[in-house]
Amino acid sequence: MVGARKTIAILALLTLGGLIITANPLGPVGPDRQLIAAMRWLLLPLGVTIAGLVLDRPWGRWVAIATGIAVLPWSVALTVGPTYGASTTRPTIALVASLLLILSLPGRAMFERFEGRMKEKDWRGRRMSLLRWTIICNIAAALALYPFVTAYEARIAWHIAIPAAILAGLVLGVLLLAYQKTAGLLLVALCCLLFVPAGAYFVSQEASHAGEAVLFAALFAPGVLTAWASLIAFGRPIFGALRDG
Repeated sequence: MVGARKTIAILALLTLGGLIITANPLGPVGPDRQLIAAMRWLLLPLGVTIAGLVLDRPWGRWVAIATGIAVLPWSVALTVGPTYGASTTRPTIALVASLLLILSLPGRAMFERFEGRMKEKDWRGRRMSLLRWTIICNIAAALALYPFVTAYEARIAWHIAIPAAILAGLVLGVLLLAYQKTAGLLLVALCCLLFVPAGAYFVSQEASHAGEAVLFAALFAPGVLTAWASLIAFGRPIFGALRDG
């Protein structure tokens, strides 16, 4: 059963990769063409993630679930939201692929196949489960931020520095958190704390309608909430260790 679920997840990732590869790059120069070019750079981590799933690496499972979480709000918006005459076939395929990733990879059996085999790091326990989801949701936040940083044409150029700085902090923080480093949790929590006012300012200046603000919130709320929850859960031992040290 675990093998079948892995296969489903790999096929879903391959489907998302296929959507990126077959996106039409021949349109006029503009945000769409720039976005396609930026998204094609994601084919490399997509391939690495597939390899991670094949080799039963915990980070492969984390990034795969995060990919589903990052794609889901976009695909829902483009499938059920206003289409303005555009085809919904590709967004619907992306929606199905994202749901398959989210539904096929979590669970106790998948945990035992991936994290359960690790000898150098112990990921068991309720608080560690929260920490894993903090990693997953903030990988998703980083993936969702990537198009904003690389392809979004902000009306005021320096505004793009807001998500760029948070993206850099999230990537570094998640890497440290994957090694169970206290600094990683503090950095991720700090980025998520700053993200609320910074994100609100970015949306107020750049969003053209309320739907964009809702999408922005849907993309990043899971990362913010799990980071704060982890900081609360681990806050006492962290600050106790800092005080004693």
